[in-house]
Amino acid sequence: MNAIKILRKRCFLAHHKATKKAIRTSAKRNLRNRTYKSKIKTVLKEFEQAESREEKEKKLRKAQQIMDRAAKRNVLKKNAVARKVSKLHKQLQETENQAEA
Repeated sequence: MNAIKILRKRCFLAHHKATKKAIRTSAKRNLRNRTYKSKIKTVLKEFEQAESREEKEKKLRKAQQIMDRAAKRNVLKKNAVARKVSKLHKQLQETENQAEA
């Protein structure tokens, strides 16, 4: 669904040219941010479902890449991304410790 379709579904009472443009740009950004967040959720689910250590590491790298890109583009906050990545690294370490035991 593109931003134009989103705009057609919304009713807004903007009268000024700048206000109408602000609504258009926010709809486009909303759509872009939603796709990033969806990608992140998908990759995190794949990380959780991965069984082997190598597969988990691969999914972790991919998740970290996507989250860093989202932070760079102000979809997520930098510290929130760092916290999530740290949590994922801990989970990976725990699975390694369980495999050794």
